[in-house]
Amino acid sequence: MEVESAAELQGRRPPPWRRTVAVQAAVCLALYAAFSLGEPQLRPRLGGDALGVGGGGGLSFLSVAGGARPPADQARLLRQMESTAKVYEVKLVLDVARFGDDPLWQNGSLHFQALNIPWYSTTSHGQIVSNFLKKVKMPYDQILEIVGVDTGPLEDLLHDGKMSNSSREQITWLEQTLALTSNNWKIVVGYDPLVDCNVARTTKTTKIYEPLRHIFEKYAVNAYVSTGGSCGHFHHDNSMSYIQNPIPGDQTNLDGFFMHRVSPLEMETLLINLDGEVVQRSVVHQHGREAM
Repeated sequence: MEVESAAELQGRRPPPWRRTVAVQAAVCLALYAAFSLGEPQLRPRLGGDALGVGGGGGLSFLSVAGGARPPADQARLLRQMESTAKVYEVKLVLDVARFGDDPLWQNGSLHFQALNIPWYSTTSHGQIVSNFLKKVKMPYDQILEIVGVDTGPLEDLLHDGKMSNSSREQITWLEQTLALTSNNWKIVVGYDPLVDCNVARTTKTTKIYEPLRHIFEKYAVNAYVSTGGSCGHFHHDNSMSYIQNPIPGDQTNLDGFFMHRVSPLEMETLLINLDGEVVQRSVVHQHGREAM
């Protein structure tokens, strides 16, 4: 039986520094895989740079159009929203729904309970009008103020131009609420779109419903979030941004949700489809300069 000396064994072993490097490399690869598995693959469909979200100094929230969807589509939507909410530390979800028994609201708000992320909706529950004012603290002592308006009582005003008692009450509530807000970020959310675009030949005319436009300008509202309309998903009017969630089953055949990230100087909005692709992106600056 041959017995190898300690010197011979030492000569056959790899140098200690090689083992150390190999172990460190394996640990790095394991950590990279762990983080990659937990992050949603938000990728631009149309190319472009890496996403600007995820950095420090901002506050994130989601908005999504309510309504009925096939069970498989609703499950995909909620999974993608959940993954995005975990990675980007989303603080709340706005369910832009028309009716109080909205199926997405019923399933989504329950689905997000484990994440401790509240859902807010501006819908009528019988004869009860659902308005709300939500204030969220931001970095640098700023405040994001979200005003939810049930646009059901405003439908006569929006469609026929008639000011009913219920319309007048809603307009009064909105103006009084905005008058008490700060000079930081202000976002109004409601179901009905307030921008109407008509294209005749090569001319595009845009109509923004009054007196809401005047109220938004008077109180320096930064954005109005609603469901889809005829002006696409983003429309800018001076310092005001109209953001319109895709409605499942409409002519665009697109379903998804918005992720909004608000920082002291700008608000970035990403339209994300069911595959996690960023379909469109919009940035609105605090003083009215915007880029898409």
